Amino acid sequence: MYIADLHIHSKYSRATSRECIPEYLELWARRKGIHLVGTGDFTHPAWREELNEKLIPAEEGLYTLREDFRLHDACTDGLLRPRFVVTGEISSIYKKGGKVRKVHNVILLPSLEAAELLSQKLEAIGNIHSDGRPILGLDCRDLLEITLEACPDAVFIPAHIWTPHFSLFGAFFWIQHY
Repeated sequence: MYIADLHIHSKYSRATSRECIPEYLELWARRKGIHLVGTGDFTHPAWREELNEKLIPAEEGLYTLREDFRLHDACTDGLLRPRFVVTGEISSIYKKGGKVRKVHNVILLPSLEAAELLSQKLEAIGNIHSDGRPILGLDCRDLLEITLEACPDAVFIPAHIWTPHFSLFGAFFWIQHY
């Protein structure tokens, strides 16, 4: 059994800690027994640059923190070596059927190179520089199509699916007026 946390953010997302950096994500994953942790925010250019600097390839599609960036901890050193998978969340806010739709989607990618390619495509559509979780005026289906065109191996997950706002099955997405 593996424990994973795939819906995570970096210091580049609004309302997150300045300590949401690879060093602390890896340290806290070790302390909490998390085997697989998402990188979060792959669309943000400065974050991708930091990830390229601090992560090294491990198994296919997974990364580890470079040894010189690891924060040592007497309780966890030598035990768990968490893996990172490239992830990001996109906020889709768009109109469909005469209603505004707001959905967050988490995307998993097999590599930092795939993150660069998809980010270039998304940058042509909207601003991916101002927030680690960019807001794009894209229907979720269109975002999925763009994602799979850029990276057929991507995994596309509607995020926090039951919350009233920003979710596929939220109360404000499916409200019908009879």
